Amino acid sequence: MSRPSSSPPNIPRLIKQLNSADASTVSQAIGRAAQAAALSDPTALRLAQGGAVPALARALQSADEAVAGNAGAVLISVARAAPDLVAGAAGALVAALGRVDSVLAVKASAVFMFMAEHNPSSVAAEPGALQALASALRSATDRTVSRAASALLTCAGASPGLARAVAATPGALAGLCEAAASGRDPRVVDAAVCALINLTNIGDIDLAPRIVSTPGVIAALARTLLGADASKARGAAGVLSHVAKAGPEHARAVATPAALAALASAAGREGLTRDCIFVLATIIGASPQLAQHVANAPGAGAALLAALTGSDELARTNAAVSLSRIADVDAERFAQLVSDAPAALPALSAMLQSNNSFAVEGSLFVLAKLARHDVTLVAGLPDLPGAPLQALAAVIGGANVQWAATAASLLCEVMAEGCAEQAQRVLGAPGVEEAVVAAISSPNQRVVANALGIVGAAERSHEGYVARFARAPGKLQVLLRALNSPEDNAVNNAAYILCLACQTDAELAQRAAAEPGVLRALAARLSRGECGAALAAVETLARMAVGDGRCPRPDVLCRLAAEEGVLPALAAAAQSGGLVARESARVITAISTLPEEQIARMLCGVEGVVPTLVSVVRTSTDALTVRLAAYALKHIAATSPQDLGRRVLDAGAAEAAVEAMAREPDQAISCLLQALLAVDAAKVAAVLAAALPPPATVTTISARAVLASASLSLGPVAVEALAHAAEAAATLRARVAALEALASAAAAEADATRPHACAACGLQRESTGAGRLWPCAGCSGKGPAGRVLYCDADCQRAHWPAHKAYCKRAAAAAAAQSAPGGAA
Repeated sequence: MSRPSSSPPNIPRLIKQLNSADASTVSQAIGRAAQAAALSDPTALRLAQGGAVPALARALQSADEAVAGNAGAVLISVARAAPDLVAGAAGALVAALGRVDSVLAVKASAVFMFMAEHNPSSVAAEPGALQALASALRSATDRTVSRAASALLTCAGASPGLARAVAATPGALAGLCEAAASGRDPRVVDAAVCALINLTNIGDIDLAPRIVSTPGVIAALARTLLGADASKARGAAGVLSHVAKAGPEHARAVATPAALAALASAAGREGLTRDCIFVLATIIGASPQLAQHVANAPGAGAALLAALTGSDELARTNAAVSLSRIADVDAERFAQLVSDAPAALPALSAMLQSNNSFAVEGSLFVLAKLARHDVTLVAGLPDLPGAPLQALAAVIGGANVQWAATAASLLCEVMAEGCAEQAQRVLGAPGVEEAVVAAISSPNQRVVANALGIVGAAERSHEGYVARFARAPGKLQVLLRALNSPEDNAVNNAAYILCLACQTDAELAQRAAAEPGVLRALAARLSRGECGAALAAVETLARMAVGDGRCPRPDVLCRLAAEEGVLPALAAAAQSGGLVARESARVITAISTLPEEQIARMLCGVEGVVPTLVSVVRTSTDALTVRLAAYALKHIAATSPQDLGRRVLDAGAAEAAVEAMAREPDQAISCLLQALLAVDAAKVAAVLAAALPPPATVTTISARAVLASASLSLGPVAVEALAHAAEAAATLRARVAALEALASAAAAEADATRPHACAACGLQRESTGAGRLWPCAGCSGKGPAGRVLYCDADCQRAHWPAHKAYCKRAAAAAAAQSAPGGAA
């Protein structure tokens, strides 16, 4: 190339020389044009406007590399000054770009870069241009790759249609991914990453999973997140979010340590919080395992908390949703995160009062999960600025039943654990009580359950609140309907409220018992055997029947006795143990105290009641439950000694009472035995006598006391004689049992040791099978000497005179032993 001229070139003459048929003239003209264009863009523009582009296009295809290079240099200057005027050389530029590793390709890629910046549609419309740019991505020259990638990213960023056209160009997507993941010049990586961002965010979000499947691309996107250009960082976050939304597997691919660290860090930058928190929220929402993974990532929790307390509403909402999901998989970490951020609760309260439904939902569920984990974390909610309680009331009364149930649960937790003043303040907040009362009639049973829970919690601070609530018009019917709810908590809470209300209000208890289906619903609950449900049901029945325990209510007790299913349920529950058994026994005992003989007969007539009471007396370790059961048996026996009393006695009540005395003597046991003495004094005395033999125990002392009391009034001598007789009988029974065991063992021993031989002829056999030896049918082998065997009927008849006496005695002894009342 010649030294630059100090004077401006003569453009018309230069153009004429460029179009000369003489190669040497063209070569020199191309050199001068390159020099002039390099010094001045206006000169390049004048050349283009004068018609130099076709000549430059021809020169671009010259075999002379210097000529082609100078032509490319002029076209770069023209493209920079007037990109539209280069269109005539596009075909030659495409061909030049095809020489991917040449200097010419570097210049051709630069021309396309300027053309794309000015009019990307013209590049996409030029036949082969996009394909040539895609092929240039494989060049070993960084400048060629970076300029080709820049041209493609500009085209992809122009419109969704152009972005799809770039993505559809063979090799373009793969080449950009490879360049982005490479360790080449930063300009190469940056251009490729930006091109991928445009392809995804402007063109087709479905490309995102394909893009990040190339190893190293996610790391490049993470570095872009941390770069100085916020616009590119947002684009990188967009790509990651599209990938994470594609499914759990893709979200897992995004959740690399480097990407999570970059997201957490970039979330703190102005303008990036919303995008980065959205990506974290998407990953967290993909699966519980990923939620745990993000929670464990350094800086992620702090980033979420910073967003929760920040100014961007969408970021706050996504942060709240993310924390809620973390709570589901790691409640301890979740609670620790929130408790370490004093601004978290005020931020959640503000979101709860927002007009944005997504913000309300996010804050509501975070607050509810905080309360379930540790209610002290939300105890300050009523004292926060604004009207958080009214906001909860609005949600309770809203159309979204899931939100309503959650809001009611949260309010119940806040009331139940707070001080009395706080509970009063909660219910006293405008609209809260009205919303709660209305929610009790909700068709959704979870809402009903939680609203009833608030009413029950109110009793702890407003003594008598439940009774006033139940007496209000229509409220008793609402409670009673809840007893048939399929939701366990609704039934339990309704039963609890009814229990409290009926404890002090006999008239209300009568009204409740008279309501059709109520007693049956409680009995069904009691029969399910679930501890919480059964206890709620039986305590309600007990409070309805006996109030605070001092004033039985005959009308209610009669209804309980007459209602189908109640007595069997109470009887079964009385054996379940714990408070359920105690309260069941209390109700049965209260029923048994009614003076009407018909009630006692009803108790005896229901299968299982009397045996259950006897079993409780015999086996229960709870002294009060035993006492109640003993009193119930005593009342039944005393109502009709010769009829009902006989049933009680035959069920083993006397023996059970003696066994109970061994555990803990009580007046109730003595009263039961006294009632049974009126039924059959001799039988009861015999049972008591069995407890008299030494050594002296609490049972012995108690049994002597009962024998000496009315109605037997046995003196000391008689009691001692009875004790000696019982002792002798016990000794005799022991001896008889020992002799019988010895005789049985002797017979077995004799039979085992004697040879299998016919008693008549002495013929020995190995076994009695196959018709060889048969035992005597008279004594059936039950004699003390074992079995007597015969070959056949002839041998048995021949031996009968010798065997006859033994056979008859052995048969008689066996019959006596097996007969009723025989020796045991």
